Amino acid sequence: MNLASQEDTTMARLSKIILFLFLMMSWSQVQAQMELPAEELAKESVVPKFDNSTTVKSRNVVLDHKFETGVYYGWNFAEPIENQSKIGVNLGYHWDEMSSLFINYSSWISGLNNQYSSALYSKGLDFTRAPALQTSMWGNYEWNIFYGKISIAKQAVGNLSVYPIMGVGMTTYTNKSYYGVNGGIGTKFYFSPHWALRVDFKIQYSGQPSPFLPNILTSKPVPQPSDYQDTYSVGSILDVGLVAIF
Repeated sequence: MNLASQEDTTMARLSKIILFLFLMMSWSQVQAQMELPAEELAKESVVPKFDNSTTVKSRNVVLDHKFETGVYYGWNFAEPIENQSKIGVNLGYHWDEMSSLFINYSSWISGLNNQYSSALYSKGLDFTRAPALQTSMWGNYEWNIFYGKISIAKQAVGNLSVYPIMGVGMTTYTNKSYYGVNGGIGTKFYFSPHWALRVDFKIQYSGQPSPFLPNILTSKPVPQPSDYQDTYSVGSILDVGLVAIF
């Protein structure tokens, strides 16, 4: 390599070094200009607020200021003596998309829970002599905390809602009525904006006459309603039905 080529190479390297140093000095000056005093920096964060925000876009089911009514079939899985099944109706009003109030009325199917009562009858206990469970009525508040869409198939999308339930009510036996409270959770699977499958699960705490008496035996005289002591019990209620929204 001749002397002229070596000088050209040296000058090229020197030019790159000078350019690199210039860029580093410029970057340091930019950083220095971007530094702010500590007292001018934000010390808390805020969430932006938007006017006329839309919670759910393209909502298929609208509940605001709508009535809802339906029929259902229910079970009390914790009932050892009476028949566990009932049929009922409910009527409610949604005063907005979140809150609604429902009246729930049901008629219990007469008879006993054969799983246990038949075995006890063979021991001489006749629970048909005890006051029978007849009807129940509850007033429940429902809080629609969730509304969403689910994919049923590749070409089909369904809508559902989930809501906690809480309320007070009255259960009637042949001898008297008893008050109670209940709470649980429910869900609706909407077939259309006006029809849905409703499934509710509730824990119910209410009064009832205790059927366990010494003179419940078949060999004794039929006891009077006043002979039964009041007690409280916990029920596990599952209701499944069809509702209409209008």
